[in-house]
Amino acid sequence: MQDNLQPEPAETDNGTEKPAPRPLVVWGGRLGSIVFGLLLAWFLVELLLRLLFFSLPPRLQLILDDVRVTPFTDKKLLPDPIWQDDNEFLTITRPVQDREQYGSADVHFSVTTEQMWDSRLAFRTTSAQTDMRWDGVAVGDSFTFCFTEIDDCWVTRFGEVTGRNIINLGITGTGAVSHLRVMQQFGLPGQPPLVLWQWYCNDANEDYGLARLDSSLQRPDMPPLDDDAPAALTLNWWDRNSAAYVLIKMLVGADEAFEASWQFLDREHAQSGDIDLSFGRPYLWGAFDMDRPQNVFGWGLSRDAMLAARDELARGYENGSTGTLLIVLMPTKEQVYRDLAAPLLEADQMALLDTNYQMMLDFCTSEGLWCVDPLPTFQQAAAAGEQLYYKTDIHLNPRGNEVLAEFLVGELTDWLEENPTDG
Repeated sequence: MQDNLQPEPAETDNGTEKPAPRPLVVWGGRLGSIVFGLLLAWFLVELLLRLLFFSLPPRLQLILDDVRVTPFTDKKLLPDPIWQDDNEFLTITRPVQDREQYGSADVHFSVTTEQMWDSRLAFRTTSAQTDMRWDGVAVGDSFTFCFTEIDDCWVTRFGEVTGRNIINLGITGTGAVSHLRVMQQFGLPGQPPLVLWQWYCNDANEDYGLARLDSSLQRPDMPPLDDDAPAALTLNWWDRNSAAYVLIKMLVGADEAFEASWQFLDREHAQSGDIDLSFGRPYLWGAFDMDRPQNVFGWGLSRDAMLAARDELARGYENGSTGTLLIVLMPTKEQVYRDLAAPLLEADQMALLDTNYQMMLDFCTSEGLWCVDPLPTFQQAAAAGEQLYYKTDIHLNPRGNEVLAEFLVGELTDWLEENPTDG
């Protein structure tokens, strides 16, 4: 056996010996191959995460939605929404034409919005509608804006079934104070005989948020911000440009970096027949909790806004007519599909949702407001095996919008007969 393990010199074509490669060169080549392999693997992971983004689990989609498609563009994997913060309305919608909008990575729809009267606000309505007689307006948040194609929206469906021209003034991410301001500035000039006012359980929270931006809403008893929800962390270059880097951060347990995104992750899942739903995003437990001083303060603003809307409509228009206010309550999917959600959630979490909702019903009764509650109707559809909400989103799907429109037609039958349209 030979003791010398050094590579033997190789012979060249002319018979002379070629020097053996030096160890440094050998290991340098091996290291280069390893680095190349790692870079190639990294590139493939980056590519696959981008190509498969809309097929990934919601937990991954939420942490990757801020990653750019490439480092050379500002376009993100999940396109930016068409709404933006505003100090007067909390949120406003930008004018867009046939824009693909995402509620979540699984929920997307085409949106066209138009500005009204050269304002900075755009709405999901058309100049053709606003040029006609106004038979009614709808104010509300994203449930009125509708996370569906416009033809599937309950506002559109209600107008078609009743033969009424209903102007959709819904704006995502707004509360009752914003709804009042929208009604006053954009609804009342059309002298609508009917105002459909949609309420959701986070309206008080949204109104507190608006008060923090608008000093005219602030009072000495306004509580300071004491938000238990985690704040979004500042993103570095790698967070914005490398999907693989973000994935590795999650895998190594850096959960605190993603808690703000996961506030909107429905963490519990249930399936029964054709119904497939996820429940219980952490956002609900803060925004809907009426034991929080911030929400209590916002609720006071919400109450005042709804009463002001009723009184202003009752005073009437220049043409001598008056307007009717109908408040439409919007239940959560956890309440509608209680049989599926309750076993997955804590009892106090379900009670939190019910307390908020009942508070609104009690307010309607005590103030003599005309409020309608679609929860029993929704629960009947749920018991019949129908899915009215999106799986990974809080909003009504097209079928849910259809059921709501049918419900409203039934609730308004007498009023519609007593107030025929001239059109």
